[in-house]
Amino acid sequence: MSRRKALRWRDLPTKEVLDGMMHRAAYRSDEALLTFNWIEPGMPRWMPHSHPFDQIVITVRGTQILEIENEILRCPAGSIARVPANAKHTGWPEGDEQVLNIDVFAPPRPDYLHFAAHQSEYPQPEPGYPVYHQNPRAAPPGGKWMEDTTGLLYRWEDLPKTSIEGGKMERAAFRGDHTLLSFNWVPPHTERMTPHKHPFDQLVLVMSGSLALEIEGEVTECPPESIIRIPAGATHTGWANGDEPVLNLDVFAPAREDYLPLTKYQKDYA
Repeated sequence: MSRRKALRWRDLPTKEVLDGMMHRAAYRSDEALLTFNWIEPGMPRWMPHSHPFDQIVITVRGTQILEIENEILRCPAGSIARVPANAKHTGWPEGDEQVLNIDVFAPPRPDYLHFAAHQSEYPQPEPGYPVYHQNPRAAPPGGKWMEDTTGLLYRWEDLPKTSIEGGKMERAAFRGDHTLLSFNWVPPHTERMTPHKHPFDQLVLVMSGSLALEIEGEVTECPPESIIRIPAGATHTGWANGDEPVLNLDVFAPAREDYLPLTKYQKDYA
C-alpha cells in the first residue's frame, strides 16, 4: 500500500470566515497555495479589497458573481478567471446552491498559510505576516455588469486543447503571473504512460473520474475531488483508474515554461 494519500477536498481542515457564510480550506505546494471556498447561498457582497499579487478563480460548483475594478461578471460552474495584482475585487454567490470555488495564489499568500498548517512538510506560519483583510462590511453592488466577458472568463471545456502522448490525452492550460494550470482529459483504459520527473513540484487535483498516480514506484488512488502533491524531482506518471474518463488539473509554480505555448490565447500575456 502506498504511503502517500490523496486528500479529498471536503476532508481538509476548514475554518469559518466572513461571518460564517464561507468555510475555507487550503493546500499548498512549494510556490503556490490553493484555497477551497464553500460559500453559502445568501452571502452578501463584501466591500472590495486588493493585494499585490494576482489570483486565479476557478468555479467548480454553483454560480458566483465576481466584481473586478467595478466590472461585474457571472462565473458559472466550469469557468475560470484571473484577478490582476492590485485590482480591487469581491464576490458573492448567486441562486440557492452552495458555491465551491478554488482560488490559486502564487507565491503562497502569507496571510492564508495558517489554513494549510495541516501540511507538516512545511514550516508553520509565524506571527507578523502581512494580512490583506477583506472588509467585513456588506455593501450593494456599485459596478457595471459586463455584457462581453471575452478574454476575461473562460469555460475550461472550451480552452484551446492539444493532443499529447500520441493521442492518449488532451491538454489545455491557463496561467497567472507566477503559476500555470494545465487541464488534462484522460480517456478510460489508457495505457500507463512513461514516468518522468522535473525540478519543481506539482499539485494534482482530480476534477472528475478516478486517477491512478504513480510516484517513485508507489501507486496512489486519487478519487474525484481529491488533491495530492508530487515533490520536486520525484519520478511519476498517471492513468485513468476505472471505466470513466478523468479530468485532472495540475498546478505549476512558477509557470512551467514548456507549457507556455498552450496559453498564447490569453491576451494578458500575448
